[in-house]
Amino acid sequence: MLIALVVSLVVFIAIGMPIAFSMGLASVVALLVDGSVPLIVLPQKMYSSLDSFPLLAIPLFILAGSIMNVGGITTSLVGLARALVGHLQGGLGHVTIITNVLFSTISGSAAASAAAVGSMLIPEMKKDGYRAEDAAVINAAGAILGPIIPPSVVMVIYGAMTGLSIGTLLLTGIGPGILVALVLMAAVAILARRSTLKTYPRAGLADTGRAVWQAIPALIMPAIIVGGIVSGFFTATEAGVIAVAYGVLFALGTRRSTLGQLAANLSDATIVSSSIMIILGGAALFGWIVAREGVPAMIAQWLQATTDQAWVVMLLVLVVLLVVGIFIEPIPAMVMLVPVLQPIADAYGFNPYHFAMVITFGVLLGSLTPPVAVLVLITCKIARVDVNRANRPLIAVFLCLVVALFLIAFVPWISLIAPRLLG
Repeated sequence: MLIALVVSLVVFIAIGMPIAFSMGLASVVALLVDGSVPLIVLPQKMYSSLDSFPLLAIPLFILAGSIMNVGGITTSLVGLARALVGHLQGGLGHVTIITNVLFSTISGSAAASAAAVGSMLIPEMKKDGYRAEDAAVINAAGAILGPIIPPSVVMVIYGAMTGLSIGTLLLTGIGPGILVALVLMAAVAILARRSTLKTYPRAGLADTGRAVWQAIPALIMPAIIVGGIVSGFFTATEAGVIAVAYGVLFALGTRRSTLGQLAANLSDATIVSSSIMIILGGAALFGWIVAREGVPAMIAQWLQATTDQAWVVMLLVLVVLLVVGIFIEPIPAMVMLVPVLQPIADAYGFNPYHFAMVITFGVLLGSLTPPVAVLVLITCKIARVDVNRANRPLIAVFLCLVVALFLIAFVPWISLIAPRLLG
């Protein structure tokens, strides 16, 4: 059964079938080859995997972020970022990174961050002296902060799959998010030394205060979500409902949106959420067969017989994450790997919340690497530059992010300090 599962999965992916259907059909093939399990089990497993109260938070988070991404919100976040770091050498490069940090607290989506922030800042970066490919890569790299910094749809999925506390998972993203932002800003600073790039005058206290005031409405939403979940006032799903209600009141109350636009937001959120649920359904079948065949236990036993060094196992996990991330998009990669890797983490005593962040950030790097490179494709389209021209700056930025990944993997307190202080 296991051989049929793996071979059929590879074949389906190789012919270009979407990963959700590849996992689902590979599971069907495996059961047909085995013959001992009736096919009626498949829809039952899919239904039971999606019949989860925490998963209701996914469409709600997506809808809330879509509603808040209305006229003026991104502008106010850019204004705050410019006031904070616009005077640094590299100017808008640093502003782009900080804007992505701020926007991540609203969207929770890498693609949304790349499109919203990139469409506003990439043209301005080109005017300030950045090459189009550099501007595209910096924006794409900053956008991966979306699924790391809370609130994060990816962390909701991880929590629903593993039973870990979603509130604690959200908090684990704070430390790594700050680290990644600092690493990217260091990369921008190095780039700025080799180019003549515009910088902005240091903002005064009054200008900074005004920028903070204008950005407060956008920043209230993540405070509601994370604060409410961590304090125990409500669950992740209930936080999603409150966030949507706040977003609707904000959008209509400030007249930044209309009922027609809200209907469009609802339609977009439905489409995105449906695609995620299809992926989760297919992954549930795949994971069930993998667990039924005892694959995680076999791998854990083999590793324990091979080495007793936890750092060696972590290094192997990082290699797997980077390789899989190159070929498969982040969410499908995560839902495929978690059922296999989580038992290994338990066997070697890795903190489950720290390990969750390692897996999440590891597969996210695939969003920057060909042939997937979803974020680079989005930002290169905005920058009106051929994707191949972005390869050189992309390699440099990717190596910086790999350094950040290794720090996150081998220095657990980076992920755990926020949950311990705030949880």
